[in-house]
Amino acid sequence: MENKNNYDHMLFYFAYKSFINTADEIIQEHGMNRQHHRFLFFIDQMPGITLKQLLETLEISKQASHASLKMLQEKGLIQYRDSEHDRRVKHLYPTQEGTSLVSILNQAQNDLLQETFDTAGSDWHDVMEHLAQKKAGFKNVKSIRSDK
Repeated sequence: MENKNNYDHMLFYFAYKSFINTADEIIQEHGMNRQHHRFLFFIDQMPGITLKQLLETLEISKQASHASLKMLQEKGLIQYRDSEHDRRVKHLYPTQEGTSLVSILNQAQNDLLQETFDTAGSDWHDVMEHLAQKKAGFKNVKSIRSDK
């Protein structure tokens, strides 16, 4: 099937950026980036996840994770615990500070989505356009929508 209108792809890109940037701005205030947020979110949602499971879940290599996980640990946001059965296996847990930061990040994104649904309703295109319009670059592609 040929995609005759790439507008939906662009729309999703800008909407996604609006959603992600909401948390990015907050995490940057803590000297961290999106990868730190992603790790912290999954560790908070899946306490006790092993390092191997986290890497598999996020589809990244151990090398790509080392610096970010080290920073989260140094900032007191996560902690490692050895497995009771195999000391080589490390389990990851959020600290209270980590859970608090995840709550702040989640609330910012939840507020954005609630405001979006309150304003745009539940139609996919309307929701995506509402989010996309928050990004300045969207104005350059908005005109290619085929049904308007």
